[in-house]
Amino acid sequence: MLLVACTGMTLPAAEIAARIIDGYRLTSLRLKGSRDRVRPAVPDDRSGSQKWRGDVDARSYMQRLPVAAGVDREWFTLRMPDRPVLRPDPDLEARAKRYEDAELPANYEWNGKAVANAVCRGEHRNLVAFDRFEDVYVFDAIDGSDLPTFRFLQDAAYPSGLRTNAFGWRGSEIALNKPPHTLRIAFVGASTTVSPHAEPYSYPELVGFWLNTWAASHGLDISVEVMNAGREALTSRSFQAIVRQELTPVEPDLVVYYEGSNQFWPSDFLSTPVPRPSRVMGLVRRGLVLYSALANRLLYVVRKSTESGSEPPKPRLTIDWPRDVDERNPDLNDPRLPIALPTILDDLETIRHTLEENDGKLVMTSFVWLVHPGLVVDPARDADLFSYLNTTFWPFTYAHMRRFLDFQTEVFRKYAAVHSLDFIDLAAAYPRDPRLFDDAIHMTHAGIRLQAWIVFNGLVPILERRLASHEWPRPARHTLSKHPAFAGRRLVPMTEIRATCNAAAH
Repeated sequence: MLLVACTGMTLPAAEIAARIIDGYRLTSLRLKGSRDRVRPAVPDDRSGSQKWRGDVDARSYMQRLPVAAGVDREWFTLRMPDRPVLRPDPDLEARAKRYEDAELPANYEWNGKAVANAVCRGEHRNLVAFDRFEDVYVFDAIDGSDLPTFRFLQDAAYPSGLRTNAFGWRGSEIALNKPPHTLRIAFVGASTTVSPHAEPYSYPELVGFWLNTWAASHGLDISVEVMNAGREALTSRSFQAIVRQELTPVEPDLVVYYEGSNQFWPSDFLSTPVPRPSRVMGLVRRGLVLYSALANRLLYVVRKSTESGSEPPKPRLTIDWPRDVDERNPDLNDPRLPIALPTILDDLETIRHTLEENDGKLVMTSFVWLVHPGLVVDPARDADLFSYLNTTFWPFTYAHMRRFLDFQTEVFRKYAAVHSLDFIDLAAAYPRDPRLFDDAIHMTHAGIRLQAWIVFNGLVPILERRLASHEWPRPARHTLSKHPAFAGRRLVPMTEIRATCNAAAH
């Protein structure tokens, strides 16, 4: 009885301790990351057994990377001001608890036409099943289209840790009309642009911090404002709408495009259909591990001792790559380009033309993936990475994925060259170190900081060139009293949306 009593007291205490250490909420029965989870608990942990989550963990890589003229490497170690963890808006927190398995989609502001298309015609099922909601926040696109599919609520503190400004973008408040002596740089992309919501700062905000540090150190009479219009799960179809509807009115000087995963599925040119998965590879969380941090730790210990971390055997796939689709010098007008590149290029053209009509410029980047032939990961530390590559992208081998990803980079590089756009080759510069990644595309705290550093150094020469030519800073082209894309929150019952289906049917 004493043993049972001691065990009954010790296990809950151990579970609480494990949840605190591993960054899980104490108030949720099911394991959920706390809003402090991605904040670095250890400022300089460069051990091989842990992911790198400290501000300066990636300093050794930073020191090997080239820097732009006039950049001081010591800026990498500067700490941005601490941001307090804000209490979530009560209404958003209530909705998150009410729709526990869809707490983010429940608090998105959805394009009303996209919701109607989803409910009436079954579109957007890859994003969310709207049947679970009794009501949704909606907006009407200013061009009447179903794009962008969703956006974040304006002036909102989300339970996930995200804090938005008056335009629903992540980051600090900015004025509607551009002030004098100001450069505005906008960033579009998906989850790897908005960054994890619980991160104190996204990568674009870090870029802005260092650009202002650089400007001040050179005595430049300018201020750099960044606008992070990224949002998870979206594709180029929404990005072009975001640029047209949301960003153009605030007059960005540059828009940085960083995305290369949400439209990536390398099944093109295969001589046989992609086989269905015969089994799930990698980390699978079922049963007790969904509720216990201790059980999760035990699972990791088992994986560490029983698995190698090498790529598992996969079925042979034969690629019949067309001989006239040049992998080193792709024809941008070829409709056969794989991995949705014709669609992406069309959307990039819309973005480019929109910006140039408003005296702005597009900056292209390559997209970072941690995948290459011979990649070996730590089966415990990198379980999510292993599962991402070998379950989500089953049955494609690492070599198969790398081939298509390198082609994507070449297409982006040539697109930039053809249209005289600046190109930041982030993928070539970024280290292939699993400690910097949570999965194959999403980075740790230290990884995000390194991502921002590389982009910052890529932007410095662009700013120097435009400032030297006196193209920048440019005065505001217009004065607006209200942003045309944004209005107040509108919560619409799903019964009202379903009624539109019936009306359309008649």
